[in-house]
Amino acid sequence: MPFVTYFEKISAWEKCLPDHRYVFFVDPLRKFILQTVFPVQFTLGVLGNSLIFWVLTSGDAANIASDLLAAVSLCDMMFLFMMVPHSLASIDSLAKLYHFRYFYIKTKQHMAAIANWMSAAAIWLILAVSLERFLIVRSPLRAKLYWERGRMATVLGSVFLITGILTIYHHFEYDCQMIAFCNGTQLYDICYPASESHPAQFGSRAQYNPTKAVQMYIRSSTFFNAVLVVLVPMVVVVVLNICLLRALRLSTERNIENSLLTSSFSRTQQKTRRRVTATVAAIGLCFAITQGPSAVMAIWELVAGFDNVGEMFYKISSITNSLVVMGKTLNFVLFCLSSEHFRLKCLRSFTRTFPSLSRSVSRFSRGRRSSEKNSLDRPASVRSNRPSSSKTIEKPPTTLV
Repeated sequence: MPFVTYFEKISAWEKCLPDHRYVFFVDPLRKFILQTVFPVQFTLGVLGNSLIFWVLTSGDAANIASDLLAAVSLCDMMFLFMMVPHSLASIDSLAKLYHFRYFYIKTKQHMAAIANWMSAAAIWLILAVSLERFLIVRSPLRAKLYWERGRMATVLGSVFLITGILTIYHHFEYDCQMIAFCNGTQLYDICYPASESHPAQFGSRAQYNPTKAVQMYIRSSTFFNAVLVVLVPMVVVVVLNICLLRALRLSTERNIENSLLTSSFSRTQQKTRRRVTATVAAIGLCFAITQGPSAVMAIWELVAGFDNVGEMFYKISSITNSLVVMGKTLNFVLFCLSSEHFRLKCLRSFTRTFPSLSRSVSRFSRGRRSSEKNSLDRPASVRSNRPSSSKTIEKPPTTLV
């Protein structure tokens, strides 16, 4: 690495780093995303996913899809919280603080690993809920079934365990070494791919050569992570949601034909199933759109190799990563647009939390409805229906002197 070659020529302990090197992020695009775009995404994502979790875990919304989507909201919130230190590290004035640098250098790789774990779990939970909705549309009687708590814990635990195993290599994917400069007042880190040969210590000519087992494990984990965590779930979710929407359309047509033969309660159940299915389909398709570019970048890095991707790769990755974060914040919007029950539940929680404000809104609404009713009770027009007289009085034009 040219960067390492530069520092090998100086005494790390005595020399001080210039300001332009003593930062964590240099790329202007990435800094703009982390400093400006992410705070908005974080605020909307945490608030929205908190409301989603509260509504879906309430007693009157208990079903398998609700439990899975509630777990997705928890994963998304954890993902957003794990991204906060990276956003803070992009602020140069904060990045130069000694204690913050120490904390960030020691934990950034592990926080990125947990974020990848939560993202992988959310992906597989979306896959599970898409499959569950597809089976219900194919067999409507399944909608009456609700899993036991033990089975729910087994399914959710299995998803988190399997995705954790697939993403655990992120914790030691790189060998990061912390170096002290400027008589110990400046901290810096250099990271080497753990699957490749690299200096055993900074500035040392001794090389660390990973074993064949370590190389095979990290490279195979990178492959399985790109395929099983991103690519395959994305393709399966897209296919399932296309089949889901097609099955939903056919089911709606059959319900219209049999509407005279079904009871009001049955029609309500069918409407509820269609509403939940539409919500799941919207979330699944949004997931595919926001996660798709990230899958392409993962395959690109896997095929080209870490050392051969170039600067353009990291610029595009910054955009695709921001798109992934955007997908975590859009779930609340999709719920509001596709679920009337969710909107009503949010409104009830708002009125319970702010009763005085809700009473003011209610009085304003009643007053507005009353004024509209009074206006409707008046004659529609004050214009006379009598024919106009042929004699008209014309006002003389005004003359400007």
